[in-house]
Amino acid sequence: MKKVVSLFLFFLPFALFAQHGSEFVISKFTDSSKVLQMNKFWKFQSGDDITWAEPTTNDSLWQSTTTEIQSSDLSKIKFQGIGWFRLHLFVPKEMVQKTFVLLVSQHGASEFYLDGKLFHSFGTPSIEKKKEEKYSPNNEPIIISFDSSGSHLLAVRYSNQTAAEMYDNYLEDDAGYTVAIAEADFGINNYLKDLHDLTVIFIFLFTFFITLAFVHFLLFLFYRAQQSNLYYSVFILLFSYIFLFPTITNYNSSPDSISKLTFILYFMLPVFFTALLGFIFSLFHSKIPKLFWIITGILGFILLLKLLRVEPRILSFSFVCMTTIISSIEVFKAIIKKKKGAWAVCIAAISFLILILIVLLKNALGLGTGFTIGSEDPGGIFLIGLLVLTILGIPVSMSVYLARDFAVTSKNLSKKLIEVEELSEKSIEQEKEKQKILATQNEVLEIQVEERTHEIVEQKKLIEEKNKDITDSINYAKRIQDSILPEQTLLNSIFTDSFVLFKPKDIVSGDFYWFAEHKGVKIIAVADCTGHGVPGALMSMIGSNILNKLVLENGLTQPDLILNELHEEVRTALKQKENASETNDGMDIAIISITKDQLHYSGAHRPLYYITNNILQEIKADKFPIGGIQQEEKRIFTNHVLTLQQNDKIYLSSDGFADQFGGESGKKLMTKKFKELLQNIQHDSMITL
Repeated sequence: MKKVVSLFLFFLPFALFAQHGSEFVISKFTDSSKVLQMNKFWKFQSGDDITWAEPTTNDSLWQSTTTEIQSSDLSKIKFQGIGWFRLHLFVPKEMVQKTFVLLVSQHGASEFYLDGKLFHSFGTPSIEKKKEEKYSPNNEPIIISFDSSGSHLLAVRYSNQTAAEMYDNYLEDDAGYTVAIAEADFGINNYLKDLHDLTVIFIFLFTFFITLAFVHFLLFLFYRAQQSNLYYSVFILLFSYIFLFPTITNYNSSPDSISKLTFILYFMLPVFFTALLGFIFSLFHSKIPKLFWIITGILGFILLLKLLRVEPRILSFSFVCMTTIISSIEVFKAIIKKKKGAWAVCIAAISFLILILIVLLKNALGLGTGFTIGSEDPGGIFLIGLLVLTILGIPVSMSVYLARDFAVTSKNLSKKLIEVEELSEKSIEQEKEKQKILATQNEVLEIQVEERTHEIVEQKKLIEEKNKDITDSINYAKRIQDSILPEQTLLNSIFTDSFVLFKPKDIVSGDFYWFAEHKGVKIIAVADCTGHGVPGALMSMIGSNILNKLVLENGLTQPDLILNELHEEVRTALKQKENASETNDGMDIAIISITKDQLHYSGAHRPLYYITNNILQEIKADKFPIGGIQQEEKRIFTNHVLTLQQNDKIYLSSDGFADQFGGESGKKLMTKKFKELLQNIQHDSMITL
């Protein structure tokens, strides 16, 4: 802590001290030198003896040392948790009876004695760890005065029982203290003023950088493609901790807490440089290189070692040096390639990297991480100036980069707007020209539409006339077809309980029914010809004429013989025997003959349904049609004989009824449903149907 505080808090001008033998001389303060650093001519003895506060104690054999105990000094001076520091003072006459303050900063506990008398203590020093009470004054002023001139003795009883433990666990030089002397009014006022002013400055800087980190993180959330905002937000967030750290430690005197906060600072350091490297990579590369992910893996390993308290400082220092070198190379490569934003990042990055490397190198050489301004540390002015340049350089350089990027973007947008305006004017002119062309085309199209409409009207009239002629011809064909169908009254006169359901889909039909009576034999046929409409009607007329010839002229009454001859006659009429391709025109037919109680049936693809004893029966037809292609040598149809009983019901049909669509689901009726229908209506009178 003492080193970090000296870096940020102790920006006071220090006076030179004069040597008077081996004594520290309290010289006269001037306007330019109002603080004396008391860091030389100290004697140290490990152990605890209250008599060592007395001026009479001989300390000539004590070790000469400074009050700041580095880790390497713990074993050198044999510091084992408690010891005494003695400083011989020489006070000139002009300094007698004046009030001064000692400005003390320490880790641990201490008691200050002047000429053997205790005049102030910070905490409670003890040889036992449990009884020791630590206190960190952070340059808190102590009132001191001298009642006589000449030699005086300032003795300090100092203990820090956890110094070695803090170094092992947190890599922190935790032992020792610093002390300076100043005029009372100046020391107290400047202590309070500096503490207040620096706290305000640090809080402002912390708030500024944490806000900057938050803004860039939001920019990343809204535009994920710009990953540089993410890495920059992490980098600047960790950077803000540098200003939060002294603010907390100035008001928190717990050494353990300060050591832990310092450990957090060292823990974040590799992450800080990794975020900086990621920011530089994302800024100058379209895709993050694999090298960055390798470095991230090394970072994870180092952080794990830090958590386990086994990571040596040299490893973190080497990692920081590696990332620093890679970052510098990337920045210089970007400058050489004249990439956008390279110089802006370079100014801040180089100053920051140099500062951190100097501080780390100073710490690695055992010189501490802090520095002050004065003749004893002339490099302090340069380092603090570089610190200020770094603090201001990072946001300023990024602002320059963002401003430049915004300016370039605005310039490009202005050019685009001019181009858009020019294109808009051209588009407007083209649109006007297009409207003129369209207006001209519309006039031409209107004329063409009128002419075409007149042609269509004339064609419509012609089509209507031709359609009327065709319809009249078909209606006439229907009258001819109706004339060849047997009268239903004739059928009813022979079969008193009978019906015919004939509802053609078109004006004329390919289905027909036929009835004749020859020599006491009643013959009924139902046929389904190939095709619908006019083609089917022509085939039905051919079939009806052939049946008349076979039954009424040739005297055939047995159904199978009739079908055998019907098949040959149809093939002859359609010239299917002569045509090598043998057209597939023909018909499906079911035919029955009835003599008293005997029924003969033969069918081509059409079955016979009959109900006897209230049960629906089916006689299946032969699986070939009348006419069409014939594979066999001679087509022979089967004759089925059925003995009729009282109240038996006979049904002949084409496939028209079973193929009808309807019902709630709009599906086809199918044969199964058709047979169920016949079963359900068997008790109804056929005449009413």
